[in-house]
Amino acid sequence: MSTGELQVKRVSIPAAAVVLSVFGLLCGYITTAAGATPQAMPDIGTKMPDGTVYAGLSMDTGKPSFVAAAGGRMPDGTVYAGISPDTGKSLYTTATDAPGVYTWSQAIEYCSNLSAFAHADWRVPSLGELAVQFANRADIGGFNETGRLKGASGYYWSSLQVTEEAAWGQLFSDGFHENYDKNLVSSLRCVR
Repeated sequence: MSTGELQVKRVSIPAAAVVLSVFGLLCGYITTAAGATPQAMPDIGTKMPDGTVYAGLSMDTGKPSFVAAAGGRMPDGTVYAGISPDTGKSLYTTATDAPGVYTWSQAIEYCSNLSAFAHADWRVPSLGELAVQFANRADIGGFNETGRLKGASGYYWSSLQVTEEAAWGQLFSDGFHENYDKNLVSSLRCVR
């Protein structure tokens, strides 16, 4: 073989095997060894018996992929909240709400000055990250879902400023979110 030539070994795969494998994936089945009964794949987001969450098929390997479940306490004391829809990276939160209630400006200042669990990169969650916290609130725990806390409205602040007077907040009782007067006080859970 001369320089620059590529030698390819041909492998024969029966067309029926390829068709059945592709059909199985499209129909939601995990392919198994020949003669074994195919097993249905869980829905994405299903919590597995070992505590992990099914994340779908790996883009690299085509095999089932699992991630840690929200609510797990990390060795440093932070709580895994899920994946940030903004960065695609792990999102961590404090184990409890910030003490007290805050206007939007106070919330921004509180999180940016927070030094907890050996981290100083805390911030108010984006609107998408706040939705992740809401979706995983039962696993994370400790959220004020009543709104009855020192005059708080039941909203949690997001970092999304809508106007000079309003920013997005989300109710943790039902998930409703809207632009909310920045001078009113709300609950807060910082993220990093």
